[in-house]
Amino acid sequence: MSNCNAAEIDFILRDDDPEMEVVEDDIRKNLEAIGISVNTRFLNATEYRDAELNGNYHLLFTRTWGAPYDPHSYMASWSVPAHVEYTALSSELEAPLTREDLLARIESVQTELDESKIKSEWRSILEDVHKQALFLPLWGTRIPYVINRRLIGFTPASQAFSIPVHTMQVASGATSATISPGVGSLFKSTGPINPHQYSPNALWAQDWIYEGLVSYGQDGVIEPALARTWSVEPHGEGQRATFQLREGVTFHDGTAFNCSACVLNFDHVLSDTVKARHQWFGAGKYLKSWKCNDEYELVLETTTNFYPLLQELTYIRPLRFASPSAFAFGHDSDPDEHNSCEPGDFGSKWDYLEESVNCMGLTAPIGTGPFKYQSRTSSEDGSDDSVVFEHNDQYWGQKPGIETLTAVRYDTTEDVEAALKAGTLDMAMGIGPLTAKQVQDLKFRHSDQFDVRHSDVIQHSLLVFNGKKASMDNISTRRAVIHAIDKATFLEGEFAGLEQPVTQLLPQSAPYCNVDLSPKLSFDLEKAKLLNCPTELSSSIRATEGGSSDLGSNAIAGIVIAAVAGVALIAMLARMIQGERQGKPLFSPAKSEMN
Repeated sequence: MSNCNAAEIDFILRDDDPEMEVVEDDIRKNLEAIGISVNTRFLNATEYRDAELNGNYHLLFTRTWGAPYDPHSYMASWSVPAHVEYTALSSELEAPLTREDLLARIESVQTELDESKIKSEWRSILEDVHKQALFLPLWGTRIPYVINRRLIGFTPASQAFSIPVHTMQVASGATSATISPGVGSLFKSTGPINPHQYSPNALWAQDWIYEGLVSYGQDGVIEPALARTWSVEPHGEGQRATFQLREGVTFHDGTAFNCSACVLNFDHVLSDTVKARHQWFGAGKYLKSWKCNDEYELVLETTTNFYPLLQELTYIRPLRFASPSAFAFGHDSDPDEHNSCEPGDFGSKWDYLEESVNCMGLTAPIGTGPFKYQSRTSSEDGSDDSVVFEHNDQYWGQKPGIETLTAVRYDTTEDVEAALKAGTLDMAMGIGPLTAKQVQDLKFRHSDQFDVRHSDVIQHSLLVFNGKKASMDNISTRRAVIHAIDKATFLEGEFAGLEQPVTQLLPQSAPYCNVDLSPKLSFDLEKAKLLNCPTELSSSIRATEGGSSDLGSNAIAGIVIAAVAGVALIAMLARMIQGERQGKPLFSPAKSEMN
């Protein structure tokens, strides 16, 4: 469009995420309508991560972390060079907010215990972030699960990145089952399944094998796991948490679970060197000691108050427990000389840590969880063709009904769908194995064969702006992009109504996030054009964007009509005044026709 502020931007997406793929062309076409040309780049996982960390993007598709990480851990991670939000916040923020002030407030609120103060401060933080227009929330993500009806007893996850198959029972057929798992892409590999580290370790596999002290239940309830009971009380300037551990629990190799096993894992994850990799993890930052009162009583102490302590101990990583026998030198493994970290797996930004610690990894993935690792078949490129898990027949909780569970790799979502219909695949679980349209088709056209479930909204899918890049460094341009994208239309077309558009960064179900933020980050093409395509009213519309209100197209039309009417009224008054001065009043008495 000739009257628009032309711009060319790089739009970054993962090449293995089916949700990203189906919305790309819709977003590109929406932006072309306001003069913005989009150069789409589909990148593999490594290239995508590099673009995130190095700021090589104008616009990038991602998701929030979801429960139980939102808002506190997700937003605390913004200070760490690990994800796109770090580079997004590196731009100059709109005054009076500064990056340093925002990150300090995110850290400070987590050390507060007064509920009313926590709620008030989170509201203030969310409002300030919202006004920066650095994030465009797209839709609320509900995790899909497609299950052959021969399997029953499934309950959708309450925690992001978890695929909780341990409650399932076999109603008919073999006691073995196959699964295509995903947490944003098609399954390629589980990685070494080390509970203390991140990518390439698959979260869902870590969750099947390892457990922590407590678990995350429905509606955020903290539930017992390897700790039966616990108490948290003030202690000095911080807190003391005492956990009574389950007795009689064993790791998959028969090693006894007890307090000394917990301490060994804490020693390795939170060593002075390694904990630098976990900067986002508040528990790691504030825990100062972990010790045993006896064989089955663990005591943790913090340097300061930290309200999310128990919530963070539910996370799938990095503080779940591996068997002492899996450490390089068993109980004698030194956190610096024989650390459980895998060589080369800290990530590029933390390679320097291996100068101060000797990463020896774990000899095998051995935990206390409902499933235990059995074997894998791998390709030459390092990806897994299949990974086999067995149920843990010594599990302390409800034993899985599936005796052997095999994660199978497929090249495309079409291959996954075909395998499901052929009966060679029992489950497609999570985001990645199937597109939304495929899920809906199986739900409504093949309900006799499949039970299709969805979680509640756990995460938000969103676009992130790089405010340091030309064009995106202008908040009016960012707002124009926000209002140009017609979320509702492409969600109906590409997702068959499965997901709904959202206008706020975080799910309102997340703690302290049930707030109403304005202006609304919603579709309004007329406003987008007025922001990015110069008109006589563009300056006044920009002014309204800076306030708390959000004018729709009807309101804008009202402004135009009022302005025109005002000009006409002024002209008429001027004419009346001039006429009076010339002795020709506009409303002079009419002359009689009967003279």
